[in-house]
Amino acid sequence: MKRNLGTKLISSQTARLSMLFSIVVALASVASAGDRHFAWQKDPGPIAGRWSVTCKEMSGMVVEFSVDGKRATGRISALGNGGFRNYSNGQEIIRLEADDYGDWVGKLHVRGADASAQWRDSIRFVASAQQLNATMTTDACYNNMSRTE
Repeated sequence: MKRNLGTKLISSQTARLSMLFSIVVALASVASAGDRHFAWQKDPGPIAGRWSVTCKEMSGMVVEFSVDGKRATGRISALGNGGFRNYSNGQEIIRLEADDYGDWVGKLHVRGADASAQWRDSIRFVASAQQLNATMTTDACYNNMSRTE
């Protein structure tokens, strides 16, 4: 009788361990599936390419974005009137990361008329095939930007 009870005890412990192991494996496989998206998550908008700024004081300035995974960098590819704010060709002025809502969020390199510069202005972009719109920024130059060649 004792032997039978011991076998049942071992059997139930084995079943528990087996179930626990199955749960751990299932959770690990879900955690490692980083590319899987929930229904509310979106891929980031198509920001790569050249975009024209929209404000008069920097007319003619073009920012070119390059993308590396979920990070994007904006550099001046055509200065236009950007020299007014002491920018230069090739200068990195925007650093972004894609968020789960499909937007690009990050920082803007701001230059004052006195040549002071800081990475300070938070910025949020919504990118579509033909328009790049800064929906959150204090600088109107990045609202409703159009793609340029």
